[in-house]
Amino acid sequence: MAEPTSPELQRWARDHPAIMGFALSGASVSTGVVLTNWVDVIKVRQQTAATSRNIFATGFNVVRQEGVLALYRGCTAAVVRGVLYGGTRIGLYGPVKQALGAEAPESGVGRKIAAGMLSGSFAAAVCNPTDLVKTRMQTAGKRKGVLRIVRDVVETDGWRGFWRGTTPSMARAALLTAGQCATYDEVKLLFTRTLGWEDSVATHFAVSGVSGLVTTTLICPVDMIKTNTFVGHERKLPYQVAREILREHGPRGLFRGWTAQWARQGPMTTVIFVTLEGLRHMCGLDQL
Repeated sequence: MAEPTSPELQRWARDHPAIMGFALSGASVSTGVVLTNWVDVIKVRQQTAATSRNIFATGFNVVRQEGVLALYRGCTAAVVRGVLYGGTRIGLYGPVKQALGAEAPESGVGRKIAAGMLSGSFAAAVCNPTDLVKTRMQTAGKRKGVLRIVRDVVETDGWRGFWRGTTPSMARAALLTAGQCATYDEVKLLFTRTLGWEDSVATHFAVSGVSGLVTTTLICPVDMIKTNTFVGHERKLPYQVAREILREHGPRGLFRGWTAQWARQGPMTTVIFVTLEGLRHMCGLDQL
């Protein structure tokens, strides 16, 4: 694990835990975003395709028709979203968990889940515009920049259009943060206290791997609904989108793109928590 930084920075970090929590969480999420954006593009293309294709066929088709750089379409918006949205939802988890009394040994997992759902849904509501722009860029048949996407949204739906799909986005973020953070919390306690593992980088890798698997399964259905709500040309409500998916593809349609989802969410979760644990150690803050 990396060596701690200067005593002055450590002292400042301890005096401003909320600011450091936001900054370090945002940096960790953004790192994961850059490394896994290509999988996110493939996942979004799978979810919005008229016919079902596996992850390899979808990725090959994107590269063949649009070039390799198309796999990093929307990365700029994704990084901005990672700093704001990721920093908020994970940065708030600790303070909200503390406010709910979830750090007490007898509190159980329920309060940790509640803390994750509250911090995640709040972050999604505030940062929905960045999520919408990122998704629109990833599904664009021809290259469009951020400003062009913003102009299209304003011309079509007005400024309120940036909050289109907020409900499924909040639901996804609530499940995402609860799945990632609460699972990481509980599994880490199991591994360190019950199984006697050391609080080491190897443990962080193992725990975040379990967290990524749980998180992927939880968020896949709402992510499918959210994506199709964001990119649909008709103004349909989330329940209408869900009903249409079920009618055309059955319950399995809600899990379309699960493999691509896991291929991104698994490594993404690992990068986030391993990076965040390392940064917190460097700044002299307690481990997660």
